Amino acid sequence: MVKYILKRLFQSLITVLLVVSIVFMLLRMMPSDYFFTEEELIKFTDSQKYAKLERLGLMEICQTCHGKGALEDGSGCPDCKLSVQDALGTGYVGRNVFSQLFDFYKDMLEMRVYNAKGKEVKSIDPVNFFTYLSQKSSGIDPFNGKLKEGYTAKATFNLGKSIRLEKNQYVTDVIATKMTASMRISIISLILSLILGVVLGVLQARYKDGVFDHIGTGYTVIVNAVPHLVIYTVIMIAGSALFGLPMRYDATANKPYLTMVLPVVCLSIGSTAGYMLWTRRYMVDELNKDYIRLAKLKGLDDRRVMFRHVLKNAFVPLAQYLPYSILLTVGGSLLVETFFSVPGMGPELTKAISRYDLNLVQGIVLLYATLGILGVFLGDLLMTMIDPRIKLTGKEGVR
Repeated sequence: MVKYILKRLFQSLITVLLVVSIVFMLLRMMPSDYFFTEEELIKFTDSQKYAKLERLGLMEICQTCHGKGALEDGSGCPDCKLSVQDALGTGYVGRNVFSQLFDFYKDMLEMRVYNAKGKEVKSIDPVNFFTYLSQKSSGIDPFNGKLKEGYTAKATFNLGKSIRLEKNQYVTDVIATKMTASMRISIISLILSLILGVVLGVLQARYKDGVFDHIGTGYTVIVNAVPHLVIYTVIMIAGSALFGLPMRYDATANKPYLTMVLPVVCLSIGSTAGYMLWTRRYMVDELNKDYIRLAKLKGLDDRRVMFRHVLKNAFVPLAQYLPYSILLTVGGSLLVETFFSVPGMGPELTKAISRYDLNLVQGIVLLYATLGILGVFLGDLLMTMIDPRIKLTGKEGVR
């Protein structure tokens, strides 16, 4: 098991790095015009455009003039002008993309040293860490490689700043703020839909082909057939007209929990139908197996058979996707959060892409890739805990 876990973690790390690297390179090869407003395209000179691309981290600073655009004798820098032509004339920002990718990962691992008053003293580049160990100005004792008394070092996990959508805010801070709002409603809806879906699915399987089963099947069909936007509109109008519930989410309201009711209900509708469908399907399959018939022939009552044997085995396939669902509550819902004005993660990726906010896109992609892969991995482990018969390793190694 330990070998399997280590191997899967290594594979997951490589996969995340590949996904983020590919997205990083594709974003760096976008047409340069997209990084400027219409007014900037008209008023900016080529040098000003190039300077803005440098500030955004899309171009490397000219090594001849160091980004000033002119030499000491007052003449224009020929290398800088050539760089402007490369960046703006061809319409693509793709120079030295591999060095930019290296800098991106290097910044993620950057360490910052703070003094006793909490003021930042030094940023430690992970590549040159041992060089900084010998610098007293960083607050590090060069003799034993430890921080001096009163100094602290923290990993920054620096993903840069949002350049358009949330100007001058660190990407990690933006994601943390949006994530909190999404998780507040998503976790409640997940718990609600899981409980209702499993219980109603069990009742459907228990009374198969009965009135309750037909009603549950009709509910599942309607939820999957009718566009979600129509369902959300009906719920919003009915909730507001019949129960006086707020139609918009507002965390600063006097009773913020009331503004969460409609988004939670809308998020739960589809998930509940999914859990009902799969719970019923798996339980019906289990009820038709020989060991269930044998248990009934031995005199076990239906309730004991349903909950001790059938439900336990039927829940194993559902358990595989449970960690994945829990982790992805961080991502929120694009449609629900947009519909009810929830300031969460759902619409953030779409907005970042439409506004060409590169750093924010990279941060969100990194988050989603990590959560998705980690969710699948934890789902495999949860299955082995519920059903000991499932083995992740065999005689010939990892499955």
